[in-house]
Amino acid sequence: MRRHRPGGPRGAAGTGAGPGRGRMPRHDAGAVPLHRKGADAVPDLGVTPGPLHRADPRHLGPYRLVARLSAGGMGRVYLAVETSTGELAAVKTLLAEGEADDADRARFAREVGVARRVAGPHTVRVRAADPAAPRPWLATDYVSAPSLGELTVRGGPADSATVARLAADCAAALQALHAVGVVHRDLKPQNVLLPADGIQVIDFGISHATDLTRTRLTLGTLAYIAPEQARGEPATPACDVYALGATLCTLATGRPPCPDTGDPVRLLALVARGAVDLGAVPEPLLGLVRACLALDPAARPDPVALRALAEEAGAAAGTAGSSWSGMPDRWAGIVLAYQRQGRELTERYGAGATRAAAPGAGGSAGVGAGPPVREKAAAREPTPEAAAVDPGAAGDGPRAPHPQPDVPAAALTPEPAPGPGPRPRAPRRFAGLTPRGWRAAGSLVGNCAGLSFLVLGLLAVLATIIAIVVALAAG
Repeated sequence: MRRHRPGGPRGAAGTGAGPGRGRMPRHDAGAVPLHRKGADAVPDLGVTPGPLHRADPRHLGPYRLVARLSAGGMGRVYLAVETSTGELAAVKTLLAEGEADDADRARFAREVGVARRVAGPHTVRVRAADPAAPRPWLATDYVSAPSLGELTVRGGPADSATVARLAADCAAALQALHAVGVVHRDLKPQNVLLPADGIQVIDFGISHATDLTRTRLTLGTLAYIAPEQARGEPATPACDVYALGATLCTLATGRPPCPDTGDPVRLLALVARGAVDLGAVPEPLLGLVRACLALDPAARPDPVALRALAEEAGAAAGTAGSSWSGMPDRWAGIVLAYQRQGRELTERYGAGATRAAAPGAGGSAGVGAGPPVREKAAAREPTPEAAAVDPGAAGDGPRAPHPQPDVPAAALTPEPAPGPGPRPRAPRRFAGLTPRGWRAAGSLVGNCAGLSFLVLGLLAVLATIIAIVVALAAG
């Protein structure tokens, strides 16, 4: 996961209906109804925790590592349990074997600093970090949710209303980032998660705070970087706006605005020229996407103006005011599947497993199986930064002029959480190896012995041939 990927497991109970959210989302053409029973009612997940490897650490700080989540170019992310609370977390550490060098530590410490600065309703909370540890680590809330990239690939493009709503939320996230002097520089569908209670922007590994670094490297994914980045110019907040426009194009059409040439060098040249193809973008979104993708950075809207353009796009899509349609059914099914996984992981590893094992424990509801997702999101205490950039987050007025996309009511019908079940017994070891390891070692020795006999036989045949040739030549 997800992507990356960090943030707390969200429970899935109730419909989340509130004022202005009583409508069921419309069914897109070809959408799969999620109220069906059967094995095909919920899709398989694109990201699932994998087992720890022998070289993986078992503890980092106060966190017990229980599974692998993902690995990137610089770091690896683990699913972990905080030993004092039993809460799940995502812990990122460097991939470097042994001691990390000074450059890696400085880069990791900068990522930790940026992640702490951008705390807000659309970013994942940092729980703890230790960049100076022998193996530097960063712990954040664990979010069991798909990325917009996975939703688009597996669920198809979204309708204009959903894309407009996501644009407004992403603009709010960029507003919070830029307000504290941070440029993301790698905004793309894979770096935006979608839990049921709103987007979460993740992965600040190549972000920079303008007052912390003078890095001028062209980083990010080519299809989503701004033309000035492709030309090697400094990354600015306008680059994030361009990346958001490219992301919105992908959500609406299934592909980024620059054609996929299969050649990174040619693609980089197309991006540098601003050669975009917006022919497939729906009319209600065209003005919004075109404004974000302006070749001149000064002509692009800032996040505040971008939110206004997103609201206009939503109105043009026929969803004025608070009567926004929900996400496509295929998307909702994937979001639901991740919610279910979050509950199951909580029951297996986290606080739910602790309560189930305690004497007299009643029920098996975990952290992810509490009140409805939207009620928990509304009860969260906003940070000062969030209140500064979104007055509705302060609790004194409406949070936003439109609600989050609704998940179909039938899709969010709560299901009984599975019991923790017996844990598998660890295999017995002899001289540090399991029976399977000894079988593998024996097979390797046998193969080596067979290869040795084959080489000796070939040498004997070659020697015989040479002897015959010499004898014939002497005769």
